[in-house]
Amino acid sequence: MSKKVIIYQDGLLSYSETFIKQQALALVSWKPILVGHKYLGRSLDFSMIQSQLLLPKRSPLPRRLLYMAYRWLNKADPAGINTLKDINADLVHAHFGTSAVDIWPYAKALDLPMLVTLHGFDISIYREWWESGKRGRRKRKYPQQLLKLAQEPKVHFLAVSSAIKERAIKFGIPAEKITVSYIGVNTEDFTPGPVPILERKNRILYVGRLVEKKGAKYLIDAFAAVKKAVPDAELIIVGKGGMEEQLRNQINQLNLSDVTFTGALTSTQVKEQIDNCKIFCLPSITANSGDAEGLPISILEAQASGVFVVSSSSGGVGDNLIDRETCFTFAEKDSNALASILTNILATPESYLDIINNQQELIKSKFQLRSCALELENLYAIYSKQ
Repeated sequence: MSKKVIIYQDGLLSYSETFIKQQALALVSWKPILVGHKYLGRSLDFSMIQSQLLLPKRSPLPRRLLYMAYRWLNKADPAGINTLKDINADLVHAHFGTSAVDIWPYAKALDLPMLVTLHGFDISIYREWWESGKRGRRKRKYPQQLLKLAQEPKVHFLAVSSAIKERAIKFGIPAEKITVSYIGVNTEDFTPGPVPILERKNRILYVGRLVEKKGAKYLIDAFAAVKKAVPDAELIIVGKGGMEEQLRNQINQLNLSDVTFTGALTSTQVKEQIDNCKIFCLPSITANSGDAEGLPISILEAQASGVFVVSSSSGGVGDNLIDRETCFTFAEKDSNALASILTNILATPESYLDIINNQQELIKSKFQLRSCALELENLYAIYSKQ
């Protein structure tokens, strides 16, 4: 009989968290049960995975109020403990440090070991940003809670990249408590598209939320210069977010044409966009809060799909982002350098085909979802015995 793992994330499950669903579905010897604080109004379809809320929907008002009181105090609600006890799991795997501090009181009450995957914002945002209440009053104590969690013998951390591990160490988590564990990409779904890269339109693709950290405005600035050198260049922007109006105004001020906003797309629709572009660009920056990328799955998907990848993301440097070997990199916010790279690729793409070959070999050897899931299950086996 398969062992059971509770996979916890506060909200089940946002469109940007496809990686949680895919990783859970890739498990073979462990049965995943998704557990959360709430079901999101607009969410991924995760109906193929068993799921459970700590507080069942349509609970009476007194029960909800009691649950929220325990949650505010960062304590385990007795009824929630019973809910998890009935699952009879062997291990808890929490995604994001912020969710880990919420579920740990329950795991501790049930004497369950816990693995915590650190992704990006949960370890890169400055401590003073949390403590000032800018991420919400309830999260003011998050840095203190996370460091306290790191002292627990039954808790171990997984970092999605080497850079995230380094950030976690700087945050104060002991190095011996952190293992780099890649999530990987489904190489059955993400393969080179039917149209050869050299025969595609001069199309640049951006996929990501329209927020400060993703740096879309620097790509738009760069695209203005690209259009002068490559008049038929196109830019497709996939994603939603609070900066959309600002980005549209920027495009109007630059009098740019051939820029298309698609809104949020499904994984299948994103793949269609990748198969019709020549370059995938993610111009990430470190936000004012310190928020920075981990290892974006979208980059892995683009690399697996055989398109040129251009990024300023530091999260995957040394793992999947090796400049002029598996991708093109540039310094954060340097729109001039970005424009130069994009223009050169579009002008002479045949000069860089070896980079596409290299990145696909890297994905096959290091970032296949099935292989990464097998390594994760090995970690489950090790830490479930603690």
